[in-house]
Amino acid sequence: MTDVPGPAAVLRAIGRARKRDDFEAAVLFIAAESLDQGERVTREDWRRKWESMRDASPDLEIVTEQSVAEGEWIAHRYLLRGTHAGDFFGQPPTGAPFEARGLDMVRVRDGQLVEHWAFAGSMRPR
Repeated sequence: MTDVPGPAAVLRAIGRARKRDDFEAAVLFIAAESLDQGERVTREDWRRKWESMRDASPDLEIVTEQSVAEGEWIAHRYLLRGTHAGDFFGQPPTGAPFEARGLDMVRVRDGQLVEHWAFAGSMRPR
């Protein structure tokens, strides 16, 4: 019997891989088809989303401030920090440092992310 990572371990692995810009490793922890904000998405959709975020803020840092896990689900309260160098989810670049707070919920099944919901507040200058 192999150990299947739980939600916290899966998100830590995705976060470590994303921090290295190793999206190939990160998508291995995503189900072939998952839900992101209620829409069916593929691993390639996740890769494009992460690439877009990196391009919008090459120094983007995601700081988890609090996590709560129950069963297949984990919720995070986090802080995004970086420099707004490109289009960031429809926001034109300012070139200025920013921060934004957010919340997300992730469901993990059999060691893979299968569902993601998120809410992020407005970007503020740092």
